[in-house]
Amino acid sequence: MRYPAYVSAAAWRYDGSYPGFLCCLFESFARHEVPAALVGPEQGQMSLFGSCDIVTDPAHAQRAAAGLDRLGPAVRDHVMTGFLSDADGKDLTLLRFARQCFERGPRAADRLGDPDVAAAFALERAVNNEANKFIEFLRFEERGGMLGAVIHPKNRVLPLLRAHFCSRLPDEDFLIFDATHGTALLRRHGTVQYLTMERWEPDTDAAEADWQALWKRFFKALSIEERRNPTVQRTHAPKRYWQDMCEMQPDFTEEQHHAASQGHLSGQGGL
Repeated sequence: MRYPAYVSAAAWRYDGSYPGFLCCLFESFARHEVPAALVGPEQGQMSLFGSCDIVTDPAHAQRAAAGLDRLGPAVRDHVMTGFLSDADGKDLTLLRFARQCFERGPRAADRLGDPDVAAAFALERAVNNEANKFIEFLRFEERGGMLGAVIHPKNRVLPLLRAHFCSRLPDEDFLIFDATHGTALLRRHGTVQYLTMERWEPDTDAAEADWQALWKRFFKALSIEERRNPTVQRTHAPKRYWQDMCEMQPDFTEEQHHAASQGHLSGQGGL
């Protein structure tokens, strides 16, 4: 027999990790309760009726993860990808969505008329769309035998970039630094790991400066100035991505080229 959950007036606080979120999902069923809010450690008081802490228990997280696997890849991907979002309230949205699928079966994920399902679908779509944009617009620089790139995403998209760039660059060592969230994806000697980084100060040598200048000339050669349409350009390449695209940056001056040749030129995106 299924017992309906009641909506609590209290907020649940957890460690902000995905295993921690899975423990919140486990506790929701164990307590037959849906919290008023589900918040990470960096968020303040979310309810006038107090809060309780949900401890991350690996066994509970594993049980919740196994349950999502049984519901199928569509439901699991909605939750896992949506969790990479930085949208306010995403934690509670995904918990309510997962409960719907556990209670009604995996086809509940197709009920877009339901507010919880529609909200979870929107989270996944936004994260996937941003990841696809960075796959297209990410620009590497080479320095000391390693490729490096800086990105400024709204969401935590590094896990979605991993498979593409590891497959695309199977013989290269590279680092992608997420400057928004202070994390990095590092692939070195065939091993991939995620790093916490507060800041990263790359520099550009003369060879890299020459490659960037060549790419900028190629980019300009493809353009037809008389048919230039800034509105359409911003539609296909939104302006917030431009800061990480070398072709959108001004050309190096002679002084900068000289500094690069001396190894003193610092700039975003290199190693």
